[in-house]
Amino acid sequence: MKKYLLAVAFGAVMLTGCGEELKITAQPLKNVDNVRYDDGNLDVYCLTGICQFELSSNKDVDLTVTMHYSESRSFDKIEGVSVTGRGGSTVEMQGGKSFQLSLEANNPPSTIQVVDYYRN
Repeated sequence: MKKYLLAVAFGAVMLTGCGEELKITAQPLKNVDNVRYDDGNLDVYCLTGICQFELSSNKDVDLTVTMHYSESRSFDKIEGVSVTGRGGSTVEMQGGKSFQLSLEANNPPSTIQVVDYYRN
């Protein structure tokens, strides 16, 4: 009987863990003014056109990262995206101002550097 109760308790804990909310952790490192996440989209605000930040996640997720100078102006043409850490091989450009990146659950943060070709 004790073994059965222990198995049920362990199963309940495992099921509870599956319902955990997605948590994206974005840490500005250089020239990042603000970062906002909403439903698979990450908006990064970088006043200078050259910025660096770290990203990690508690679940596997595909993110679309859109780069902005301000609320009224997005990057014109991303010159380059450099990723140190896992996920670098998953980067796909999505036009001049955004790219897609895959993050795996509970990995150390990846460092991302983005440069706008027409930066200030």
